[in-house]
Amino acid sequence: MLANDALEALKAKFKPKNESEILPLSEALGKTLANDVIAVKDLPCFDNSALDGFAVKFYEKDKPYKIIASAFAGDKEQLSIGKNECVKIMTGAKMPKGADTVMRFEDCIVEGEFVKAPEKLKKGDAYRFKGEEAKIGEILLKSGEILNTRSVMMLAAQGISFIDVKKQPSIAVYSSGNEIIEPWQRASEDEIYNANAFGITALLSSISQKSSYIGIIKDELSAVKEAFLNAAHYDIVICSGGASAGEADFMKIALSELGYNEIFSHLDIRPGRPCKAYEKDGRLVFILPGNPMAAYLCTMMLVLPLLKEDCFVMQNATNAQNLKVKSGRINAIFGNIENDKFIATNCGKYGSGMIDHILKSTFMFLTSPDQSEILQNSEISIIKLP
Repeated sequence: MLANDALEALKAKFKPKNESEILPLSEALGKTLANDVIAVKDLPCFDNSALDGFAVKFYEKDKPYKIIASAFAGDKEQLSIGKNECVKIMTGAKMPKGADTVMRFEDCIVEGEFVKAPEKLKKGDAYRFKGEEAKIGEILLKSGEILNTRSVMMLAAQGISFIDVKKQPSIAVYSSGNEIIEPWQRASEDEIYNANAFGITALLSSISQKSSYIGIIKDELSAVKEAFLNAAHYDIVICSGGASAGEADFMKIALSELGYNEIFSHLDIRPGRPCKAYEKDGRLVFILPGNPMAAYLCTMMLVLPLLKEDCFVMQNATNAQNLKVKSGRINAIFGNIENDKFIATNCGKYGSGMIDHILKSTFMFLTSPDQSEILQNSEISIIKLP
C-alpha cells in the first residue's frame, strides 16, 4: 500500500476522544484550541507611542516645538500639550492630550528646549491607537486553530495564563527485540542500543505531541501479548521491531489473538516496506521496522500527519544530479541544499539501518512510484527533516 493510501486508511479508522483539557500557557504551543478566544482587553489598551521621540500636533510643524515634559512607559498620568508644545515620549508611553504625531528622536534637530520637525514628517506617525490591534469582544483565535508562537504571545497579552485545548491522543512507544538494550546500559558486541524509541518520541515532540516510552518487548509471544494488554488504554501504540515476517516475530499472532484488525501489512516505500498497522475500537497499533532509518521515515510519513495536518515544511529545489531509483514504490532520498540545489547524501545510496545518513541530511525527497530516474536540473519538492 502506498503511504498516502495508508494514511487515509488510518484516518478512517482512528477515533480520538473528543475531550478537552485546560493547560498552562507554557504548555500550549502546538496544541489545538477547544473554543474561540474572545478579546477581554483592548490592544493597545490606551493611545501610546510606537517609538522614542517627541509627541506633537502635526499642523504646528512649521514652527519649533517647546519641550515641556517627558512621558515614560508605565506613567499613569496623561499629559497634555498646548500651542507649539511637545512632550519627550518613550515607546509605550501614553500619548499626551492634543498630540496626534510622534517625531523620532534621530530625525529631529534639538536646540536647547526647542525641537524642529523633520521635513518628511507625516500626520499620525508612530501613533498607536487604543484597540487598533484588538477590541474587547472580538474573536482573536478560533476553535480548532493550532497554537503557534505568535498566538501564545497574543494569549499572554490578553492576560490568559491557562487555555482550554483539545486533549491529545495518548501514545505509548515500545521497542522490540532480544538484542535491544537501553542507552544507559552497557552493550556487549552482540547487543544494540535502543535508538528507535528515542527517535520516535523526538519526532512526536517536534509537533508538540506528548508520548510515553514504556520499554522493550522481548521476542516471546507471552511477552508481546502482555505488553499490548498493558498498553490497551492508550489511543496509539507504536512499536519498532517485529514488523518483518519471521519465525521469531509474534506481533501479528499476538494482536490477532487480542482482537486487533490489520489495516495494512506493508508499505510500498523504501525504506519502510515491512511497516504494519492494526486497529481495535478506534485505537491504533503501529508495528514499525526495526531498522532505525525505516522506523524514522514511517513515523514521519504516517504518525505525524495523522496527528497534525500540514506538519511538514516543504520547499522547491533543483536536483543537482541524475539519480536512479526502483519504480513501483516511493523512494526516500535524503540530502542537503547548496546554492538552491538538492544534493543527495552519498549519491542517494544507503541502508535502511543507517542513522548517520539521515544525521548528515537536512531534507528528504520522495519519488513517485512511476519514477525510475530523477534527472539532473529537474525541479523537485523537498521536505525539511524535523
